[in-house]
Amino acid sequence: MRLLVPSLVLLISPFPAMASGAEPISILPIGDSITQGGKRDREEYTYRWSLGKILSEKGVAYDFIGTRRRGLHGDATWPDIAGQPFDGDHEGYYGAKTASVLEKLKKNLPKLSSPDFALIHLGTNDQKSADHQAAIVEPLEEMIGQLRERNPTIVILIGHLNFNGGAALKIRPLVEEMAERLSTDESPVKTVHHYKDWIENPKRQGTDTFDWAHPNRQGQEKMARAWWEAMEPYTR
Repeated sequence: MRLLVPSLVLLISPFPAMASGAEPISILPIGDSITQGGKRDREEYTYRWSLGKILSEKGVAYDFIGTRRRGLHGDATWPDIAGQPFDGDHEGYYGAKTASVLEKLKKNLPKLSSPDFALIHLGTNDQKSADHQAAIVEPLEEMIGQLRERNPTIVILIGHLNFNGGAALKIRPLVEEMAERLSTDESPVKTVHHYKDWIENPKRQGTDTFDWAHPNRQGQEKMARAWWEAMEPYTR
């Protein structure tokens, strides 16, 4: 993984957090609609925008990477960050299941620069599967192998589902066991507990979602903070 050297002087660049003298950390966001976002009728900016804002505010040089830039709707737009266009590269696919994203990643990963971090949030669309091990965990294991082939020292963060009931409670320990088993000192695999302090019911006061699944602005910010808290120790 590249070492981060923060600077107080920011360059004018297409991306909002390219600090002078600092090599940007390369971040690959992987997931479904919660990663892609971009529904035109609401502020579905996803955690990616909020995370970019956090990184920019902290003076962290970063580069989101991926083969995609658009949201679900091509005319959806994202706000600037610190007066610069949002770096919207990602590997998010609206409505996709874990195995489907794995197949897309196999084709697209060779096209990308080597990622320092992978932020993976998958499994929401696999909750009705009869076999969560086969539908979620096994594709995730293969995905981790693919990422490590690209960068043997990559830091892999796997976000737990943003639900506090139902199938998510069965999926959570399976993902946790996999992460513990596959994590190494050279290439850590850590889970991010997005379900904590999370209100998925859109009818409840203080809700974090538009519709049970997709984070609203508050939920997007919560997710971004959780990702950053997991990332931060590896950027020192």
